Amino acid sequence: MNGRSKQLRTDGKRQEILAAASGAFRKLGVRRAGMREIAEALGLSAGNLYYYFRNKDELIYYCQDRTLDALIEVAREAGRQYGTRGQLGHLIEGHLRVLLGEQDSGLLHLEFDDLPPELLKKVVQKRDRYEKLVRALIADAQKRGELRPGSAKLDAFVLLGALNWTARWFRPGGEWTVEMVAKHHRERLLDGLMERR
Repeated sequence: MNGRSKQLRTDGKRQEILAAASGAFRKLGVRRAGMREIAEALGLSAGNLYYYFRNKDELIYYCQDRTLDALIEVAREAGRQYGTRGQLGHLIEGHLRVLLGEQDSGLLHLEFDDLPPELLKKVVQKRDRYEKLVRALIADAQKRGELRPGSAKLDAFVLLGALNWTARWFRPGGEWTVEMVAKHHRERLLDGLMERR
């Protein structure tokens, strides 16, 4: 097996581990889910898991990094949509699909403050990049007179706060699907942000 094939296989296994880890974190809580529980969810030995990730902090970091990459892509796609309602609607629904959907790493999106300083700094920098993209969409829409006037930064915090909080209460297989939650939030949040005509 050449180096490229081995790397692809390792990357695929790491993605599989990240998905299982996200599920374990949601089920047991971030503090209670350890490397042993994550390994058990995957049918691996703890030693095998350590081959791919040095420790739980590294696992949390990669889950969060993967989520932020997906959110940044959602914000970029939103900027290519037509009109404010299309842009912000795409952002709202996309954010919730990333947070609550297949990656299932939404809970980690709120709980990463215990990471070591060097990993925390990377997460915060990437999170700030995402927030700036969201803020720019809002500021541009305000300039066009399509959103209520005000602080784009504060509006971004209100919007992201409402979206991120869903990770606390949403339960896969519960009363609402991800799509139902995304559509509901899109309607309600856009109604609050859009300029009244």
